[in-house]
Amino acid sequence: MRVGITGASGMLGSMLVSHLSESYKVFATSRNKSVEGKNIDWDCFDLTDIKLLDEWLDKVKPDIVIHCAAIVNVDFCEENVELVTRLCVETTRVMADYLDSNGGRLIYISTDSVFDGKKQSPYSESDLVNPLNVYAKTKLMGENSVQSTENGLVLRVNIVGWTNDNKTSFSEWILNGLIENIPLNLFYDVYFSPLNVYDLSLIIEEIIDKPIFGLYHCASSDSISKYDFGKKIAEIFQLSDSNINRVSVKSMKFKASRAKNMALNIDKISSILEYDFPSVIDAIKLMKHQYDNKNNLIN
Repeated sequence: MRVGITGASGMLGSMLVSHLSESYKVFATSRNKSVEGKNIDWDCFDLTDIKLLDEWLDKVKPDIVIHCAAIVNVDFCEENVELVTRLCVETTRVMADYLDSNGGRLIYISTDSVFDGKKQSPYSESDLVNPLNVYAKTKLMGENSVQSTENGLVLRVNIVGWTNDNKTSFSEWILNGLIENIPLNLFYDVYFSPLNVYDLSLIIEEIIDKPIFGLYHCASSDSISKYDFGKKIAEIFQLSDSNINRVSVKSMKFKASRAKNMALNIDKISSILEYDFPSVIDAIKLMKHQYDNKNNLIN
């Protein structure tokens, strides 16, 4: 099995490279290298250069591509529509066409942000989409290319965990703020269903072995507000939460509109995979376990 991974130096990409290279030949691409080792081949190039992307696909001849590459800075996306469209829409279409023509499979990592957030309960795959910003709109357009293929899979996710590059994830930003006692403004009115990136990598490995196709929500088994998420991180990491401020997303002057409810219903995927999906608290506890193990290794 030849597995291609885009965005391979990002949080999910680097976890997949590390994990999947134990069982498969992995062909990783990103602007910069991250995890290196046995069964890992790197090609660093600009994915939005379609000529280079075509050459990579022809050279690698992947049986499956996991398309993790994304620009996750939502406000940046709002001001760079052409770039984000090339990355989310054009590259996805090229890979979908190639894999569809060659009997391969594409797993497209999408987002929980494709809904307008007005629903009062977690969103299921059958709910109508209504993205509020450029990032979500282009991710949805990428979904359409994948779903037009015979062997395409769209996973709508929200992930937390540790990054491998110079970027900082949402959960790391909270933890750093707690440790350094920096004021943290967290939204009590924005809900999400974050899954630990390690758990998502295990689920994706299972999907490689037992293929599913179409559209699935892949998230934690419950949901939480961003404010309560921060409070739970403080509790589990045994840190003071006195620097966490309870604020409304309405108080922020973002360039891009954001949905208040991004909670996802995972009944469909948990039923078909027969997988016991972890809770939000499980995701944080796993972060703490990984944090302790890493520090023990260093010490």
